[in-house]
Amino acid sequence: MTTDLAERLAALTLELLAVPSVTGAEDAIAGRVLARAAERGCEVRRHGNSVVAHRFGTGPAIGLFGHLDTVSPADDQPVGRRGDRILGCGASDMKAGLAVMLDLADGGPVAAGSWPVDLWMVFYDREEGPYENNGLRAILPLLPRLDLAVALEPTGNIVQAGCMGGLHAQVSFRGQRAHSARPWQGRNAIYGALGVLKRLAECSPREVRFAGLPFYEVMSATMAATANSRNVIPDSFVVNVNVRFAPGRTAAEAASELEALVAGEAEVTIVDTAPAGAVSVDQPLLAGWIHRHGLEVEPKQAWTDVAQLTAAGIPAVNFGPGDPAQAHQAGEGVAVSALVRCHELLSDLLFGTSSSPGREGSVQG
Repeated sequence: MTTDLAERLAALTLELLAVPSVTGAEDAIAGRVLARAAERGCEVRRHGNSVVAHRFGTGPAIGLFGHLDTVSPADDQPVGRRGDRILGCGASDMKAGLAVMLDLADGGPVAAGSWPVDLWMVFYDREEGPYENNGLRAILPLLPRLDLAVALEPTGNIVQAGCMGGLHAQVSFRGQRAHSARPWQGRNAIYGALGVLKRLAECSPREVRFAGLPFYEVMSATMAATANSRNVIPDSFVVNVNVRFAPGRTAAEAASELEALVAGEAEVTIVDTAPAGAVSVDQPLLAGWIHRHGLEVEPKQAWTDVAQLTAAGIPAVNFGPGDPAQAHQAGEGVAVSALVRCHELLSDLLFGTSSSPGREGSVQG
C-alpha cells in the first residue's frame, strides 16, 4: 500500500463523513464535493444538490457514479479513524466511493499529459429514498453517450453485475369494525390476512440465472398496520409487500405474480417500482479489465442505479471499496486498504496505469 495514497484517501473520506448528508439534506455535501472537484481541475456544474464533474479526454467516455446521501445515522455511530478503519455513517455506503472518485479526478500519472478517457463523474442526491425522487433521473439526460459506467456502490472491490428490480405494494384487507369486547359483531381485517401471510411466509427464494449469474427472486412482507384504537376490531389492515425480481423480468410481471398470490383476497396497490439492471460484463473495456486483474464477478442481489444506467443504454457495473455488509449498520466502517485497492484498479481501467509503483497496463486491454 502506498502511504501517501492511503493517507490522502483516508483524509478525504473523513472530510466527507464530517458533513451530514441524510437523504433530502445534501446541500452542504454537494457544495463540498463541487469545490474539491474544481480544485482537481474538473469542469463542474451543479444541478440542484447533484454535481457533474468532467475531465476532457480523447478516448472512450467513462462515467463514475456515486450518491451523496446517507441513511439516518444510528444513535451510537462512531466517527473517526481506528487503525486501518474509517468509521462513520455512510463510510461504506458510499462516501468511501466518493473519495476515490474525487482523488481519481486529478488524473494521477496522466495529469500532465493527454487523458486517455473522457471522464465524467456524477455525484447525485436522494438515492436512499423512493425511486421517483432519485437525483440521477434528472442528470442522465444531460450526459453525453457514455461507453461505460461504474457505480461505486459498496461491493468489497468485487465486480457486481446487473441488479435486482423491485416493487413495493400495499396489500389492503377489509373487515368490519366492532368493539373488541364484542368481536363477534365485527370481522377482524388482521385475521383476513392470514391466508396471504402464510403463502408469503412459504415463498422460498427462486433462483433465476441471467448471463450465467444466479439472482434470487424473493417476495416479503415488510410492514403492517391498522388505523384504529387498540380496543377496536380493525376494519382495515395494510401489509407492505416488497418483491425483488431478476434481470430480464419487468415490474409488471412481478406485480402480476403478487396479484396471483393474493388471489383476490385483498386489494393490491403498487406504490413504488424500480427496474432491474442488465448484466454488462461483456463490454470490451470492462471485460479486458476484469481478465487483466482476475477480478471476481458476482450478481448484485439488491437494487442500485446500474438499473437506470443500463436502461439508458449505458453498459454499467457496480464496483466500490465499501463493504456491503457494513451498509446502514450501526458502527459502519470501511478499510483504508480497500480504498487504496479500489483506487488502483480504477486507475488502471481509466488511465491504463496503476497508482502502485511498478504496475502498468493498457486501457484498451
